[in-house]
Amino acid sequence: MKNLPVEFRKLQSLVELDLSSCSMLGCLLDSIVDLSQFKTLRMLRNEKLENLLVEFGKPQSLVELNLFCCSKLGCSPYSIVDLSQLKTFRLLGCKKLENLQVEFGKLQSLVELDLSFCSELGYLFEVIMDLSHFKTF
Repeated sequence: MKNLPVEFRKLQSLVELDLSSCSMLGCLLDSIVDLSQFKTLRMLRNEKLENLLVEFGKPQSLVELNLFCCSKLGCSPYSIVDLSQLKTFRLLGCKKLENLQVEFGKLQSLVELDLSFCSELGYLFEVIMDLSHFKTF
């Protein structure tokens, strides 16, 4: 799958999207941020995914974001801190991930953060110190 259809934003009742093993998907289209009921996004083993959208924090209803083994993903966008309902954030095996955003502590609903096998990731503790509901790291 190279591109998601332009009509993707018309799926307003979409709750869960699994784009796992879409080996040709390099980025997400803007239309994904317009999904108002969106709760879960799974993108496992998307080896060409290099970045998320600049406005990725727009789907306020997102609860789970799973980017397992997206080996070319380099950083998370600043807007990810706007995901006020995000409880689970998994970046397991994102080998090129170098940093998380400084304001990551704004994710007050975050309960689980998995950064296993993110070998290039730098500083962490300054970023997660303000997470009040944090249970699993």
